[in-house]
Amino acid sequence: MIETLLITFREGLEAFLIVAITLAYLQKTGRNHLVKAVYAGVITALIISATTGWHIAQMADTPLMEGTLAMIAGVMVASLTYYVMKTAKTIKLDITNKIDRHANKAALPALTGIFIFTVLMISREGMETALMMGAISKTVESQQLIFGAVLGIILTGLIGILWVRNSHLINLRIFMQVTGVFLFLFSIHLFLYGAYELTEVEGSIFYAPHFHAFIRPVASTKEPLGQAIVYSLLIIPCTWLAFVWAKRKLLETKN
Repeated sequence: MIETLLITFREGLEAFLIVAITLAYLQKTGRNHLVKAVYAGVITALIISATTGWHIAQMADTPLMEGTLAMIAGVMVASLTYYVMKTAKTIKLDITNKIDRHANKAALPALTGIFIFTVLMISREGMETALMMGAISKTVESQQLIFGAVLGIILTGLIGILWVRNSHLINLRIFMQVTGVFLFLFSIHLFLYGAYELTEVEGSIFYAPHFHAFIRPVASTKEPLGQAIVYSLLIIPCTWLAFVWAKRKLLETKN
């Protein structure tokens, strides 16, 4: 449940930021007529993401497919997280520049451009979520999967409300760092779990009983060490956040 909660919270909040920045900039620059294209893009992206997640979960019906999807998800999540963390300082500028390129066109092309831009930006987060959720769908009970996802969405909504009211108090760079630490750790966990699944596929080129037994303690969530690693996905980012907060307070005290 912890994994699904943090996945939906992180990706949901990042999607919220993209939409919030887009809507605020359109309204600030007097382009309210393009707002409907953003909402249409969000709805379309959610449909794409939901159907993608369902298909991925259906595909993961054998150890071979489950392991392959988990390893692919691990690599993609790590690469996308690195990109987002690297561009965190300029995310607002990047979004507004792309909006300007589309919004300066004629009416219909502008609407189409903003719609496609929104779909691509939100679908990126949705696809990342779908990959991770689909990859772990066979290891987490459906009730826990749904409950964790719902909690993550609720948390996203609460933080979204706080963001609207107190955006000047929120450090986007720290947020990206903390949640990025979680996703990097989770991507490693996914990759190891994928390798664990593939090594038990008898008759395949990945079949390796000795390696399967070797990585079982860390890759399987049914093992005590595997469970501890899952909990560390929450503990380590929180520790990182506490460290950053304490460091900033110390610098403020010195100044």
